[in-house]
Amino acid sequence: MNRRLAHWTSVVLHPVLMPTYALWILLNYNTYLKYTTTAIEQLVLFAIVIVNNLLAPLIITYILIRRGWIRSFEMDTKEERLIPFAANAALLLTSYYLMEQLLLPKVYSLLLLGAAVSVVLAILINLKWKISIHMIGIGGMTGILFGLSTFLFVDLRMPVIFCLLTAGVLGTARLTLDAHTPAQLYAGFGVGFASEFLLLAL
Repeated sequence: MNRRLAHWTSVVLHPVLMPTYALWILLNYNTYLKYTTTAIEQLVLFAIVIVNNLLAPLIITYILIRRGWIRSFEMDTKEERLIPFAANAALLLTSYYLMEQLLLPKVYSLLLLGAAVSVVLAILINLKWKISIHMIGIGGMTGILFGLSTFLFVDLRMPVIFCLLTAGVLGTARLTLDAHTPAQLYAGFGVGFASEFLLLAL
């Protein structure tokens, strides 16, 4: 993979986009969720996720770049990641709380809670070691889809296979950019997958 393609792959599969992608898949491949969630409720769900977990993290990161606290959206060093990660975890927990108030199927709020757990784990691991947040994101999406297939008997085989293939492409892109070692990629996927999958298992 050339570096230009690797860069754009990393942008399109950035972790802040994963909750939005996962929500879209849940509402389009799970007939129970699709037909038990009204159009207005779906709109509210997307509004919560897009505002709290896409726009707000991007704005916060942009402000940190402008102030010189971090150098880029890539956050190449583990020292740069602490404040953005902590802010993202807080925003994910806020989204979890808001979704709990909607009294909709628990899978929606668990999606955000699992993401928050994975970011908190990333913060702790990042104190000593630079784990891949990109792979945490795709791992989390794979974990929640696989968990739904396993515990709720929802046929999500095609989305799960797609996520696994996408994880391979994303991992290749991160290696091409020299952003991570293979161990950091595998660890990231494992943390993301386990955070979502195990919450559904409880």
